[in-house]
Amino acid sequence: MSSEQPELKDAPAHVEHIDSYTTQDEKDQTLFHRKGSNEEFVDEKAADHGGYDAREETKDEKVLGLRRKLFKMLVHAFLWVCFTAFLVVSIVLNKAGPISVLAVAYGFTTLYLISAYSPEGTFARPAKATWNAVAGAVGKLPLRIRQVIGYGIFPVAMILTAVIPEDDANGTRVQRVISLCGLTLFVLCFYVTSRNRSAIHWPTVAVGIGLQYILGLFVIRTDFGRTIFSYIGGFMATFLGFSSAGIGFIIGDDMMKAYGGSFLFGVLPAIIFFGAVIQVLYYYNIIQAAIGAMGRVIVYFFEISGVEVIAACAAPFVGMTESAMLVGPYLEHATNAEIHQVLASGFATISGSVYLGLIGFGASPTHLITCCVMSVPCAIVTSKMRYPEEEVPLTRGKNVTLERPEAEDSFVHALANGSILGMQLCIVISAVLVGFISLLACANYVLNWLFVFLGVTGITIERLIGYCFYPVAWILGMPSQDVYAASKMMGVKYIINEFVGFAQAQSAGFFTDATERGKMLATFACCSFANPSSLGSQISLLGKMAPSRAGDIARVAVSAIIAGAMSTIMSACIAGIVL
Repeated sequence: MSSEQPELKDAPAHVEHIDSYTTQDEKDQTLFHRKGSNEEFVDEKAADHGGYDAREETKDEKVLGLRRKLFKMLVHAFLWVCFTAFLVVSIVLNKAGPISVLAVAYGFTTLYLISAYSPEGTFARPAKATWNAVAGAVGKLPLRIRQVIGYGIFPVAMILTAVIPEDDANGTRVQRVISLCGLTLFVLCFYVTSRNRSAIHWPTVAVGIGLQYILGLFVIRTDFGRTIFSYIGGFMATFLGFSSAGIGFIIGDDMMKAYGGSFLFGVLPAIIFFGAVIQVLYYYNIIQAAIGAMGRVIVYFFEISGVEVIAACAAPFVGMTESAMLVGPYLEHATNAEIHQVLASGFATISGSVYLGLIGFGASPTHLITCCVMSVPCAIVTSKMRYPEEEVPLTRGKNVTLERPEAEDSFVHALANGSILGMQLCIVISAVLVGFISLLACANYVLNWLFVFLGVTGITIERLIGYCFYPVAWILGMPSQDVYAASKMMGVKYIINEFVGFAQAQSAGFFTDATERGKMLATFACCSFANPSSLGSQISLLGKMAPSRAGDIARVAVSAIIAGAMSTIMSACIAGIVL
């Protein structure tokens, strides 16, 4: 199908206007100048009731004798005053504390409240006018000059980042250059193997890699970024320990002292706890608000559909299954490229519950958090290069509403549901680990038995897989003494399961003996759901949510898991450049 004659999937009745997909020339024009979208969606319920909007009734509701809107504003004002007082007291009493983290949270809270209670357009109109003025001035430059600047600024910056810094404990100049060569090689591989090279939207690729590079610089190279992400990672590690109170009550203090460090009592209860917390956050619409805020930014910068944005933003919080369920109602009318992106975003990261489990195996919380954030734009890049958009997405350039049909009735109901879901996830994880690790031990025994006849000992599946992934680990810019151990970890992770990969690395002493650079790059490369078991579960899940698209889902799934796996490997390359 050519990009000049886009095909439109069967659209719902409420969609009235759809922008035509840009041609190749228009794609180049959008590098520094984006056109506004005129898409409009009509509320069917409002139309059916003669224009009635249920939100008007909500405005007249009263709480404690005050209108709901006024009551909400007073509550927010009171909380903001308390937050301000707390920040001031913290600065006065403990200047050496993590004030920067608190200041960032305070700044975002203040900006949110100002924007929420300011008249509509107070900030949007000046920002739009400024953007249009700058875009208009830049648009007057010749197209070739804009292309050279737009496509060249980040490659030049990464080259300078790789070659200028002196050798230090975090890496040598040669290792950084190898990481840069690895990133270039992977991008070229995606270009060569693309389904339609002429349809690749290069501004999206440039923005994605550039944003990933900026995030890497901020987190790895700046003291401010390291402080924030180290604090977040430390908080999440502490968060893991809160579950010990619950499991300690169940099994008793003596059992906790004896077996509290095991996977059964040290990690699985934290997954139950995390599931309960996530469900409560869903109940209070906190997750929806966070994902929606991220989506409004990403949908603009990347010029992709709202379905793709929601899947990409939700995956690091709730995992590949829940992120796919959030956009389930849109899958029947999604394009094949959108389905590919939804799958790739899920494969390219891990969920919060798995994050806690990997910490229990010795992985750095800061490295896991950083990789999850950096993989969001990279998954968009790899997916859009591997499977470019050739049709007209219904939600192109629009954010979509998150839909969760299973709404709870109360806080207790949400807490109970979350705990039950967490328990179900624990059973699945435990069963998979028992099955895979037992099968791996059996396979190693058979393999050793066969090689005994040849007079060779010490042959294992991990060792053979490690040899296969050795070139991949080397091209990341890994220190030479860590390449083989990291390649074994990557091989087990991608062939079997991420839990097994991290567990094998911990048992081999990788997280204690390897260099800091080696541990960071290996963690980045393995921080994803890209493995055969995930592939099967996602095909089944999406097929049930969109039965008429089951064939399309199965056809793009293998390509999507490759894109998801390569997104974390490319993140490791960028981390190797800036480290």
